[in-house]
Amino acid sequence: KQWYQRRVAITAGNAIERQGDIQDFMPAPYDNEIKARLANNGAHPPDLTLINVAREGNEDYLFSLLTGYEDVPPGQAEPAEGQAYNPYFHGYYIGMAQQLYNESVDYEDGTIPYQSQIAKDIIQYLAWTAHPWMDEMSMYGMKAVASAAALVIISYIAMRTRRNGIRSRQIHFTVPGHDKSITKNGVVNNFTKYKEVDDSIAKMKR
Repeated sequence: KQWYQRRVAITAGNAIERQGDIQDFMPAPYDNEIKARLANNGAHPPDLTLINVAREGNEDYLFSLLTGYEDVPPGQAEPAEGQAYNPYFHGYYIGMAQQLYNESVDYEDGTIPYQSQIAKDIIQYLAWTAHPWMDEMSMYGMKAVASAAALVIISYIAMRTRRNGIRSRQIHFTVPGHDKSITKNGVVNNFTKYKEVDDSIAKMKR
């Protein structure tokens, strides 16, 4: 069904109705809380746009609630007028009558309209209304993780290549007058000062 959202015209200040958009909030079925309670045996119906995250159990609880209507078991008190028995509802007696039945709707793609299938589709829609931007947030998160991973790889490659000379650079401190004895071979490394010893050992081996 198409629903219409009431808006107040900016120029004239009169209330107008236009076709609802997907970005609009779902309009309230009642004008105020008093009318809502009168229509629901004194119970104030919750905001269904957040019902999926407002109840413990989330989708599992809603599925059990929508499909869990039963006859009153022996020994239990009969529900009051306008109430129904549901073991998954806190207090067992709920002011909402059973809404879903087998073959109560028709699917265009030929799906068999079992009660469980209808309840699943309704719960998926309620999950979307609670987090309408979840897909976009997930996509942004994946992009952020991929960008961070690319930056880490690039930083590692740059550190191993560009900074390798700086990281492996060695500074030798020498006593004034003995610097030539360390650098006389023209190679400055950790083994320069042992060059004479290495040469002597090599001559002995010959």
